[in-house]
Amino acid sequence: MTLNISQHILLDVLPENKRTLFFILLLAGQFVFSGSIGAGETDFKTYRKAAKQEINRQNAIVEEDPLDFLSYYELGRAYLALGRHEEEVQAYKEALRLNPKYAQAHYNLSMAYDHLKEGGEAIHHMGKALDLYATKRNHRKIRTTQRQLKRFHMSYPGKARITTSEKIRNH
Repeated sequence: MTLNISQHILLDVLPENKRTLFFILLLAGQFVFSGSIGAGETDFKTYRKAAKQEINRQNAIVEEDPLDFLSYYELGRAYLALGRHEEEVQAYKEALRLNPKYAQAHYNLSMAYDHLKEGGEAIHHMGKALDLYATKRNHRKIRTTQRQLKRFHMSYPGKARITTSEKIRNH
């Protein structure tokens, strides 16, 4: 029995598997360019090209459906790949405007603010992510978020934003 390699692989591109499909395609590109998966790394030009293509793809999706918060989130991740943190922040903020309870977007927004050295905003959004993960009882994410929050408090002493609930408690 011979294996027919030319058969097509069909995947439903749902919001849950967009990221997986992107990484599969990126890995397949590495395989094609290097000859085998372990033989070499994707060169920087290829990486940049793939990231730019992902930005263009996500922008096209956002144009078709401007209420798709996951596409804004994925757009932010694509901007992260190129180090375009100001645009990354804007994409995550739009995702959160559409779905303010999306914990991973708060987490990534916090990390983007950290890249921009905006400690108060980084702490604020990491705290929001922690609250949302605690509500969902996602203990692995809670621990990761707590570590990042501790690191932010050490890196940005006195930069924590005072929330409305803290203002009410203090008065």
